[in-house]
Amino acid sequence: MGDMGELYREIRSRKKERRQRNLAAADPAGWTLHTEYHWSRQLAEKQLDYWPSTRKWQYDGKIFTGNINAFIKEHQS
Repeated sequence: MGDMGELYREIRSRKKERRQRNLAAADPAGWTLHTEYHWSRQLAEKQLDYWPSTRKWQYDGKIFTGNINAFIKEHQS
């Protein structure tokens, strides 16, 4: 594969490092930990599922990415 193979290996390596940093920076306080990579909690009587390594979450049937703490502050009752 040559140069393209090296490029894809580098991309995968950086993606893995970013996920590890995201996971290390995440605070599990207040969450139910189903696995190291899947957390959940109740927010405004609905389930909030969170995947800290990718910074994705699902709430009310919709998928979001970004700052989960800002989202929680905005939706707390």
